[in-house]
Parts: sequence; C-alpha cells; structure tokens
Amino acid sequence: MEISRSKWDNFIKCPLCFYLKEKHNINPPSTPRFTINMRVDSLLKEEFDELRAKGEPHPIFKEYNLNFVPYNGISPETLKKYRYNRSGVRAISKKTDIEIYGALDDLWLNKDTDEIVVLDYKATSTKNLEDYTTSEKHYHVGYRRQLDFYAYLLKLNDFKVHDTGYWLICNATDGEQKTFNKKVNFKTTLLSYKLNTDYIEDSLVDDPLRIDESDCTQLVLCFDDIASPKDEWIMPKERHVRTALEFADELGGGSLLIHCHAGISRSSGIALAIIAKGLGPGKEKQALKSVSKKKTA
Repeated sequence: MEISRSKWDNFIKCPLCFYLKEKHNINPPSTPRFTINMRVDSLLKEEFDELRAKGEPHPIFKEYNLNFVPYNGISPETLKKYRYNRSGVRAISKKTDIEIYGALDDLWLNKDTDEIVVLDYKATSTKNLEDYTTSEKHYHVGYRRQLDFYAYLLKLNDFKVHDTGYWLICNATDGEQKTFNKKVNFKTTLLSYKLNTDYIEDSLVDDPLRIDESDCTQLVLCFDDIASPKDEWIMPKERHVRTALEFADELGGGSLLIHCHAGISRSSGIALAIIAKGLGPGKEKQALKSVSKKKTA
C-alpha cells in the first residue's frame, strides 16, 4: 500500500472524501489547474538548477542573510525523480507498512549547519503573506502540513533536516504596476515556518485503542494477525518488533500493558520479544515459559 502526500492531506481534511475516492473512485469537486502557477514553478526550478550546477547561492539568500545554496548532494537524476509526482521521495512509515511519498519542488543546503532545507514554491497574489503561518483556512493549514510531510519523508531517508522550512513566494501584488502591458510583475519573498513532524506517524494509523491521557506514554503499531501476505493486509515485520523493543527500553522499567484486538498472538508475541531481550541472549526458552505461565494464569 502507498499513500502520496496529497492523498494523506485529503485524508486529514476529509476521511469520507478519501474513502470514496480510494475505494469507489468517486472524486471530490475539483478546481481548474493553475497553469500560470505551474509555469512559475518550472521557471524557478530551472533558475535554481543553473545555480546548483555552478555551486552558487541564489540572490534571495543574500537578501535574507542566509548561508544557503541549492543542494547538490544528490544526482540530477535523483532530484528529477524527487520532483516527479509519480515517484517523489519515498519511505516506509515506522508504524505501518504504508509507503508514503511526495514530490518536492527543490532542496537547499544550510551551509552553517550542513542540514537540508525543506521548501515549496508558491505563486500567488495576496496582501497577507502572514496567513501562510497563522491562518486556519484549510489551504493555509495544508501548506504547513505539506512542508511537515516533506521534512518527515527526508528524515526517514536519513537526511539531516533543518528545523525551519521555507516558502519561496512569487507574489503578483505590485502596487506600482498600474496596467497589464503584456506582463505581470512578481515580488519574491522568503517566508519561514517552524517544522513539526511529530504528528505524521499517528495520522497514518487508525488507532481506536489509543488512550487519550497526557500522563500515559503509548505506542500504537499497525499490522494484522497473519503469517503470509494477503491483499490489503499488513504483514508483521522485524521493524515492528524493533520499534516495540526501543519503546520498552525508553520506558526504563515499571509496568507495561501490551494488548491487541484478540489478546492471543500479537500481544503475546511482542511481550515475548521484550521479556527475551530483558533476560538476555540464550534465555529465550525462559522467556517463553514466563509468557506461557502468565497467559495460563
């Protein structure tokens, strides 16, 4: 199973719309394609690619006193793949077997921290650029989720990601332009946003068993009780066990409640792994006896 950034965003905005589209191919109402925006996007990519090949910063970086350059740590072919809607940057989420992906506009490098800078190009005509960071209108919230999602994808691909993302906004609101005269003047602005990727994994998991308590530390893993692959079912994987073991280690002792839908195989399997790791290598039989004894009791 795979979910693109736009499909994930559709699910966040309207789970019913997502279900109708993915299960019954019923599309929600759509808007016309913004061809001018697409052309601005294309020109910006060409502009930054020229500077990337030269290893030079863009003038807007100097304008905002940022020690950035277009990132050239990947091949042009890889960058092209990252930008393509049907490929993009891909990763397997930590709590599910869902492959998530998204197409980036570009990647920059913060030379001061040696971190990847997440960004998105936007072409618009507005007098209120602060809406990008403060407005609760669904499309502004969606712009913020977009940067968060890209940052998370890159982190899953072992990139070191800067904690601030940016929109490069080409704004057609120019008070000095009084007539069209076969052109539209754009003012370019860099707008920063403090990234937040903490919520993305949980947004991918349907977890009705999660307890909504602030003082309760929880881990929800999503996989089915199967031993061989089945369509639309999630196979248990080694990384599920590793995640559970890491979670138990972080707790550092105390009581741990492990449960699943039936309380028969998945919960006891995870419990066995945690107990066996705690007892140490060679004590697997002792761990199995401990789990069997508790289940019988």
